[in-house]
This record gives sequence, C-alpha cells and structure tokens, in this order.
Amino acid sequence: MKRILTAACVLLAVLTGCGNTSAMDNLIEAQQEETYAALTEPTTAPPPTDPSVELPDSANGEYDVDLTILDSTMVYAQCYDMVYNPDNYAGKTIRVRGPFAYFQDPDTGKEYFAVLISDATACCSQGIEFVLTGEHTYPDDYPETDTVITVVGKFNSYEENGSPYVQLVDAVIEE
Repeated sequence: MKRILTAACVLLAVLTGCGNTSAMDNLIEAQQEETYAALTEPTTAPPPTDPSVELPDSANGEYDVDLTILDSTMVYAQCYDMVYNPDNYAGKTIRVRGPFAYFQDPDTGKEYFAVLISDATACCSQGIEFVLTGEHTYPDDYPETDTVITVVGKFNSYEENGSPYVQLVDAVIEE
C-alpha cells in the first residue's frame, strides 16, 4: 500500500509541474510552430481585391468594411488581416469601434490617435490609428483615453522609420 501511495505522489508531482518540464515546453513549441505554419501557408483563395470576393460590409452598404457588426473574434481577425495585407484595403471606407488611445512620441513630439481592438479573451489587442479630417488639437477635440468611440475613415498604409503602419485618414468620430 505504501508503494502505491508513493508512486501516486511521484506521479502527481510530475504531472503538476515539479521536475523537468522540457517535454511540455517542447510540446508547446511544436504546437506554436504548427499554428504559425498553418497561418502563413499560401492559400488558394482569391485575395479580397478580387471582385468575386466580398469584404465584410454594413447592412446598408455605407462602408466597405464595418467592424462594428462583427463579434470580437472576427473583429480581431479582420484587423489582423488589414494590418498584414494592407494593399487589399487601400482606400476602402472602414468603420471601427473601441477604446480611444493616445500616444505622443517623446523623441519627435508626433501625436498618434487610435482605436484599440481586442480579441475575444482581451489578452491581445491591435490598434487602428486614425487621422481626423480638418484641424484638431489634443486634448480639446478628442475624447478621454479609454472612452469607447466609433471612427469612420479611408484605409491607408504608410512606412515610418522602416516599419509599416496602417491608419484611417479623413476620419470622423461618430456621435
């Protein structure tokens, strides 16, 4: 009986994380590599700019892509696609809703305004920068940070300091 109890305790210690975890680490790493490979594999589906493929849009057709009508998982996936395939969305009218975020680069003084999009578990977020139409001053003409807002603008991508970025230009904050 003592031997069975001792064996059970040793097995329990191994299963609860005591000891060498390299096998579990290797399993996690392999699963991450498989997931990455599946996400980056070329697909035979036509790109969204193909006329036979429709991008998500609003029920009234006012927007090319209306992220406000998608659930949190789909919004995050759509934003991810927009960031990594910006040419497919160039010039499209995009509508997005989320918490307002503000950042000022301490080196250049340049200001950045964004709507944050979180995944379903809120562990990952993706920001969509926006540039309002006309002249605006922060903080006077902007909401408080973390205020949930809806922004509509034309999708644009640009490069800054060797890195690609996306933004909505000629944007307006809906009331």
